[in-house]
Amino acid sequence: MRLLKFPKNCYIGKNNYIEKSVKLFENIYIGDNNKIYDGTVIYPNTKIGNNNVILNNNILGEHGIEANYDFKNKVFNGLEIGNNNFLHNSNKIYNGFYRKTLIGNNNKILGESHIGHDVNIKNNVYIYTRGMLCGFVEMNDYSGMGVSCVIHQRKKIGNYAFLGMNNTITKDIFPFYININNKYHKFNYHRIDIENFKDNELLITEIRDKYINNNNININDYKSSLDNSIFNIVNNFIS
Repeated sequence: MRLLKFPKNCYIGKNNYIEKSVKLFENIYIGDNNKIYDGTVIYPNTKIGNNNVILNNNILGEHGIEANYDFKNKVFNGLEIGNNNFLHNSNKIYNGFYRKTLIGNNNKILGESHIGHDVNIKNNVYIYTRGMLCGFVEMNDYSGMGVSCVIHQRKKIGNYAFLGMNNTITKDIFPFYININNKYHKFNYHRIDIENFKDNELLITEIRDKYINNNNININDYKSSLDNSIFNIVNNFIS
């Protein structure tokens, strides 16, 4: 670890490599075995777990903006990053206004992406170059988005869903599908690793159609027919 001076209330764990021009503010927690490279800035109330690789010029926990924000009152509710994440160069990840911005485990966020305030990125998510997630977006496990994709604020992306490149997403996206400009295409077989998934495809499509047409869904009607892991994913998404 090459950084020599730390601000107050700053915890640095074991076996970290932090280059000299990394800028740390107060009230930061960094776990073990992380690599953080030159030009990165880490703002107050940021927590970073273990085994993360953070390349050059990432801005972590920057103060976010929303339309009705009072600029006299800076709010740093913080950013929390889990374990085994890869952050390519020059990403901006904003702190939360109403809760922490959350990034889980085993995620890959490629260069020049924008992660807005109060976003929740769960686990095993791929965000390709110049992705933009506006405030309060939720990306569930194994979801992903292509180059220069934009997700409107407060939208939810289901497990295993993938958003095509150069898309503007303005609706919640049902799990398991490739989606281009809010239109559903084939199942995202490239990512789906659920045993017997194909045996459930017709029921998944039926539930999806009811969901996007705003029809009432009693998900328990499908509990005995769907694979248990698929039932749990769909139930969590529509609830």
